[in-house]
Amino acid sequence: MLYSGFVGLTILLSLVAIYFGLKFIGRGAWLLAWMRGCAGIGLLVLAGLLLLTSLDLLSYTQVLTSKTLGTISFERKDDQYFKGTLTLIVEGTETEYELYGDQWQIDARIITWTGMLQMMGAKPGYRLDRLSGRYYSLEDEHRKKRSAHQLSSSEYWVDIWSWLQSSGGMVPLIEANYGSATYLPMEDGAFYEIGLSANGLLAKPMNDVAENAIKRWR
Repeated sequence: MLYSGFVGLTILLSLVAIYFGLKFIGRGAWLLAWMRGCAGIGLLVLAGLLLLTSLDLLSYTQVLTSKTLGTISFERKDDQYFKGTLTLIVEGTETEYELYGDQWQIDARIITWTGMLQMMGAKPGYRLDRLSGRYYSLEDEHRKKRSAHQLSSSEYWVDIWSWLQSSGGMVPLIEANYGSATYLPMEDGAFYEIGLSANGLLAKPMNDVAENAIKRWR
């Protein structure tokens, strides 16, 4: 609720800024025309950035409690070559990906609220970012075909997560973190569940094939 409220407040501020920006530009007093024009244009630019930032934040899903995001299963197509079927519950999608290597990993971008917002109970938001494969051998990792699939992207020309990452923690009340499930082995018929908690992504085996593959790997 607080996450959605913050995004709604940001959108409201952008609309207010647009209103006053247009109002300043529309006034015809010649003495203050240039100053009003600059102020109006500045407010419109700020409003645009706020609006695009809000839309980008809306692409993240709030983490209210630990939850299951989906599942992934594997079918061996060749040596160190698998078809991974990723099923996402919230999105209601089932997508197939080609993955090369011996292990798989899924990553997510996480927006975390700090300070006063955290004390008020604001929950982090997440967006799945990438699904990739990896080889056991460092030599194979360097010389064989690799695979990484982008699962989502910022659609409104503003990437708030990347901007927060590059700011070096200088922006108050909000942080950008990278969450990754531990690399787990790919095996023909293996089936895993993908979950998310406030601490990040996690994956666990859901059948004997996956459990035995993990035992051999460890």
